Amino acid sequence: MPPLKFVSEILEIKQLSPSIKHFKISIPKDFNFIPGQYISMILEKENEKIRRPYSLASIPEKANEGYAELCIKILENGLASPIIHQFKVDDKINFLGPLGFFKISEESKNKNLIFISHGAGIAPFRSMIPHLLKSNYQNNAVLLTGYKNEEEILYNEEFRQLENKYKNFQYFTILSQGINNKNEEFGRVQQLVKVHIDKEAHYYLCGLREMIDSVRAILVNNGVPMANIFSEKYD
Repeated sequence: MPPLKFVSEILEIKQLSPSIKHFKISIPKDFNFIPGQYISMILEKENEKIRRPYSLASIPEKANEGYAELCIKILENGLASPIIHQFKVDDKINFLGPLGFFKISEESKNKNLIFISHGAGIAPFRSMIPHLLKSNYQNNAVLLTGYKNEEEILYNEEFRQLENKYKNFQYFTILSQGINNKNEEFGRVQQLVKVHIDKEAHYYLCGLREMIDSVRAILVNNGVPMANIFSEKYD
């Protein structure tokens, strides 16, 4: 299905962490997407049009209810962040999408899956994982997430609920800074990766280039074929 160009209305804004905002936006009736895809926000800055891609952070079933969700990091010196930071409910935004090929392949659905993210890289997994688990997925799925500190953790309760509901899903979080009272792990997400190596699994990585390159090197050095590693870079 070719991407649509559409005007969306902001239905809701939540401040999830000091640097992350969650947007609920309206979508057209004919809007359909595959978990892992993104939409491009079209903005005007200094009389020029700019596009910024954002992963869809909701399951496709929500499209039937007329909305989708985005998880956006507000960067102090970001190209679009100063504009997005000023958005209010009822504002109108131009979008193009869905776009992208970061999605769970049919082959992967017959494998154990390990999802690895840092920060806002969790966004596509909020779409991919619940949809996968609801689709009678029979293998094991693991989510490994890394954050700077406890107040930066995103959608924690949602993933804990999924872990309680589905016996074949496990969720682990690690913090790199601050006092770690609620999590067993302290350090970088790469540490979690090293203790969850499964040479037969398929891996889905999302985050900044440095993290993805580092995790990919760990996996390959531990015998995971490159063909089993899929990634989406946020920079």
